[in-house]
Amino acid sequence: MGDSISQGREGDRTWRYRLWRTLVDQGTAVRFVGPWKGTWVPSAVWPAEAPAQPARPDSGRAHPDDGPARRGDGPARPGGPDDPAYAGSYRRGVHFPACRHYASWGRLLHEAKDNIEDAVAAHGPGWLMVALGFNDLAWGVSGPGRLLADMETFVLRARAADPAVQFLIGNVVHRTPLSGLPDLARDTDSYNRELPGLLAALSTDRSRAVPVDLAGVYDPHRDSYDGVHPNDSGEARIAAAFTAAFAPALVHAGGGVSGRVPALG
Repeated sequence: MGDSISQGREGDRTWRYRLWRTLVDQGTAVRFVGPWKGTWVPSAVWPAEAPAQPARPDSGRAHPDDGPARRGDGPARPGGPDDPAYAGSYRRGVHFPACRHYASWGRLLHEAKDNIEDAVAAHGPGWLMVALGFNDLAWGVSGPGRLLADMETFVLRARAADPAVQFLIGNVVHRTPLSGLPDLARDTDSYNRELPGLLAALSTDRSRAVPVDLAGVYDPHRDSYDGVHPNDSGEARIAAAFTAAFAPALVHAGGGVSGRVPALG
């Protein structure tokens, strides 16, 4: 689950597809779960934007994630399963039958912590692959300390629905500098430094919380099309980071191709 970096927008392959394709090619059977299937459809939210153009990386805009339909003064809560904004197509030629997900453009960890218990109960993921936190820091919703506290709450509430759920939790990627966000890089580094220790403290014998170093492999100058959202190389690098973390974690948890097919959320 995640934000726009994970959902993608119309025409993207997404790192989710690349992860699924890699696991299939390796012979690892997995099932993706969640309420939505598609990429983000900007024209379903802003009809005047058809087609919508990504924000320029040097625009200095205050809300770099461009999303989701900031109706009112802040980001809207994610839409329902039939919301057309979550039904966008993938890149032409992409066959992605395992496309279910729980990623929403503009999503906040501060919001996701409040509905993750219901989501785990409804969809039954054995593993949560999480890439959240960028919007919290970039929009000024949370500083590093509050974001870490929200991550702890997120993990504990997911376990309230399934005490044995496993976590692969990405840190926060950097974006290209913006004059309107002078503290973002510092806050991102601060959060990323503390996250592995928090996850180690939260891990249990039944439910591990494994850090995934997305920031270490993702260069926003090289790997994004607008300063933050992944282009082809960015998608590939994020997928590779989750793949590298998933394989040993799956063995540790006793799963595999011959066992129960893991459900990924």
